[in-house]
This record gives sequence, C-alpha cells and structure tokens, in this order.
Amino acid sequence: MPVRGRVALEGIRFAAGVASGPSDVVTLWKAATGGKTVGCVPFPPVPELPHAAGLLPVALDSREDLDLFSGQVNAWLVEADLPPSFPLPASIPRFAFPRVPPLRLEEALERVEELAEWVDAVSGSPASEGGIWKSIRAYAIRRSLLDTLDERITREPAFLAPEERRVIVRAGIFLLPEAHSRLLSAILGIDPEPDAIPPEGERGDPLIVLAKRWMGF
Repeated sequence: MPVRGRVALEGIRFAAGVASGPSDVVTLWKAATGGKTVGCVPFPPVPELPHAAGLLPVALDSREDLDLFSGQVNAWLVEADLPPSFPLPASIPRFAFPRVPPLRLEEALERVEELAEWVDAVSGSPASEGGIWKSIRAYAIRRSLLDTLDERITREPAFLAPEERRVIVRAGIFLLPEAHSRLLSAILGIDPEPDAIPPEGERGDPLIVLAKRWMGF
C-alpha cells in the first residue's frame, strides 16, 4: 500500500463522497450561492462559457445521474443527437450543441457565440471577456493537474487504486474547476500550476480561442 499523508487521504475520501452523493453537493452549492445549474449530456466541449456566466455545469453520464438531479437542473446543454435514453423535461430551457465541430473556424465560432448568448440569458448575468479568460484559465489548471495525477500514477502505480482515481475524476464533473483543482492539489501534495494557461497568453477574443480548441487547434 502507498504511504499517503492525512491531507491526501482526506481528499480521496471527500472525492468519494462527492462521487457517491453528487446531488447533495449541488444542493449545498445552490443554497450557498443562489446559482443555477446546467445539466450537460454529455460534458460540453466548452464548459468555460456556463462557468463564466456563474452557472454550475453538471455532467450527467447515465440515466441514474439524471434521476439523481431531478428538479435541480435549471437548463440543459445537450449534444445535438441526444439518445432517447435521456428523456429531458420539455419545460426547461435547452440548447443543443454539436459534439463534432464544424470544419470551418467561422462556423465553429458562430456556434460558440450562440452558446455564449444562451448561457448569458439563462444566468441573467452576462459573462465579461475577463470572466471568460478566468474560466479558460481555471479549466486549463484543472486539466494540467489531471495530467499530473495520471503521470504520478504511471510512475507510482500503487499511489492510487483504479477505483480511487475513478471517484477523483468523477467528483470533478460535479464541482467547479477551482474546487476540483484544490482537491487534486491536496491529493498530489502540490500547488495548482499558476502558469497552466492557454499558449495564446490571454490575447485576443476568448471565444475564438474556445472555438479553435474545440476544433483541435
């Protein structure tokens, strides 16, 4: 068994609690912030936009997850070809975002701009350009920490059991990226990467940056 510190063990236990009871975590977040949740089927390619507008994007991977969050979702962000196994309430606002990006940047940017307008309307508090950059940075830091976690497991296979890694990753789809990054940092025993920001260096239009990333640039 790996030798892990108290903070790391507490982080793993916290992740397991979030993964097993995500609706409780989201309920507490809504009560504490008065914020709204966006149910995502599956996790959107540009989660930065709902996050920047003050929404909590919650990915629902199964019908069981859908049942858990009954009555807690304020809007739905779904892929265009949603399978019939996910019957969503017709009365709740919905936006269909294509999972496969267009081939042309202009078309991808148009879809991203449409999503930005929709999340602003759902939130009632439009995201600023600075807020979108802040969200881009937050998700970039989280991706960097997840990469670091997997690198650590590759070097030290006994550091985490497969089930422990699963619950740590699953916890992230119910937490804001900043909270998940703090959790990952605690488990890894490191500080979040302060320079884990896009190579564009926060120059130009952040929506273009998101559209390019969606396209794989």
